[in-house]
Amino acid sequence: MKQQFSIQRIRDFIYRDIILLRGSLITAFSVAAAFFFIAIWVNLRYDYIITPNEFANIFGIIFIPIGLYLTLSIFREANNKQLNLFYFSLPISPKEKLLATWFATSILYVVIFSIFAQIIGQIAIVTGSMMSKVELHMLPFFSNSYWSVIKFYLVIQPLFLLGSIAFNKNRLGKTLFWILILVISLAVLNGIMCFAVNDGAVDMFSSEQLTSNAFDLALNDFSTIGTWFWVIILGPVMLIAAYFKLTEKEV
Repeated sequence: MKQQFSIQRIRDFIYRDIILLRGSLITAFSVAAAFFFIAIWVNLRYDYIITPNEFANIFGIIFIPIGLYLTLSIFREANNKQLNLFYFSLPISPKEKLLATWFATSILYVVIFSIFAQIIGQIAIVTGSMMSKVELHMLPFFSNSYWSVIKFYLVIQPLFLLGSIAFNKNRLGKTLFWILILVISLAVLNGIMCFAVNDGAVDMFSSEQLTSNAFDLALNDFSTIGTWFWVIILGPVMLIAAYFKLTEKEV
């Protein structure tokens, strides 16, 4: 009998993954706490205040690598010959497994890490104001720069999720290799489309500003289309591919 979709199973599966990865989570968040504190103190030395761009840069440098590291670690049971039999015999469907894994490594991770970063950053500012000339102020958190970091992570994360389930060994290296292939392919496609819709595109080869003209033409014609193309390819398409790869391994 086919199982009905269950939110309870998804919630239990997320809790199970958190318990299994607790060692990695503690290590990752400990490193992040130390990095945040030191980085914010270093930035406070110059103008005694943290700007939105400064915080977003500090946040992104540690937020994205840790998130992708956890994503690549999430399916290690499925790729372990000694553990995958137990993993695939769990009473939860592949669709629920994938949804639980994606939610934990994307939405849940974004929320928890953002709260964590805000707390550590504010502590650094408070201690800085007590020990130096730092102005006591609230951490500039929800800025456009911060949201840009979040959107970038949510777009590329499904690709690493696919790499996590697709590759048994060297998941990081193989995933980065295929990302490079994808980027080159899309760059070539974008160039072909640019020439196809611009009648005078060939003339830009005689210009001294070759790179600038090519970029402006592509940007004007494909900025919106290209953005949505990347979002669709790296979002839903990668999640669908991850689902089929998971069902393939389960069989």
